[in-house]
Amino acid sequence: MKTIERTEYLNRIKNLKDTPDIKVITGVRRCGKSKLMDAFISYVQKQFENNNVIRIKLNLKEFESLKIGDNLYKYIDARFAAEK
Repeated sequence: MKTIERTEYLNRIKNLKDTPDIKVITGVRRCGKSKLMDAFISYVQKQFENNNVIRIKLNLKEFESLKIGDNLYKYIDARFAAEK
């Protein structure tokens, strides 16, 4: 399957990077939301040396426990580096 680059959407996300608002990516199933987020994460990791990216895919078995109570908060808190 060929991946379609969504440069317009990626540029829109890049322009909103430093705004305090929560960004929401929506779309129908299998339209490329995760691939768009992967491209943005790649951009952040290449452009900014001191980044703080925590990637969680709640559909994977390894993250199943994060759907319960405070587990998601604890997971993020343990991986978040305030100096980044």
